[in-house]
Amino acid sequence: MNTLKDYESIENVINKDFAMIVAKTHTCSTCAMISEHLNNTIERLDEVEHYQVFVDDIDSFRGKHVVFSVPTVLIFSNGKELLRESRFIDTHKINRLIDAYLS
Repeated sequence: MNTLKDYESIENVINKDFAMIVAKTHTCSTCAMISEHLNNTIERLDEVEHYQVFVDDIDSFRGKHVVFSVPTVLIFSNGKELLRESRFIDTHKINRLIDAYLS
C-alpha cells in the first residue's frame, strides 16, 4: 500500500477512475490491524489502486474529507466518494463494490 505524502497527490488519486484510501494515524494500532485485515480479506485488492494517508501528517485531508475517526476507508471514482467505512470496516461491502467496478 503506497503512502500519500501531500494533498496534491491525494487529489490526483481521488480523481482516478477508481481508488481506495485508508486514513490512519501513526499511533493507531487498530489502523495497522485493519490494513493487514484488508490485505487478507479483499479478494481482488491487487487489481485496485489503494493507498494510505496518515492524517496526522496531512491534516487538510482530515478537514476536507471529514475524517473524524480512524481507521477510515474511502473509495473514490473520478472525484466522487463512493464508499466510506469508519472504525468498524465492512469488508463484504468493500468486496461487493470492487467486484462491481471490476466486472
